[in-house]
Amino acid sequence: MALVRYLKPEHIYLRCPLETKEAVLEWLAMVVAESGLGIPQETLRDKLFERELTMSTGIGNAVGVPHTLVEGIEGLHAYVATLEKPIPFESVDKKPVFVIIGLFGDSDRPNLSLGALATLGRILRDERFVKSIWEARTKEEVYRLLSDKEEKRES
Repeated sequence: MALVRYLKPEHIYLRCPLETKEAVLEWLAMVVAESGLGIPQETLRDKLFERELTMSTGIGNAVGVPHTLVEGIEGLHAYVATLEKPIPFESVDKKPVFVIIGLFGDSDRPNLSLGALATLGRILRDERFVKSIWEARTKEEVYRLLSDKEEKRES
């Protein structure tokens, strides 16, 4: 599954000055609500926090993947943020996070989100690759890195 097909370059944010996991989730809910999906910020926030109570979305290797399914969202939407500095995220490897990939999917099509999560799990295992995302200077560079990595995985 090509994750970049669900990611728009304008949904990539660089060097965000967020300092806590809670701040990341609040900010992500705001950004997604403002992106025009038609879902209120409070709903997105509540869904993200509810998901985190189940299990942390800190997947390790300096990456957090907050995700949720929301009634009323059509398809799947991805958002990428790099953080100004690494922050604690209750990750499985106990290491701080500096790359965030938010996924918001249709509650009627959970397999779409599961496929995207599986793809992310595969492409984000490479520490150098994750660091290259964090060090990217432009949104276009992040998009290209993700696109190129996916192409290599599929070939």
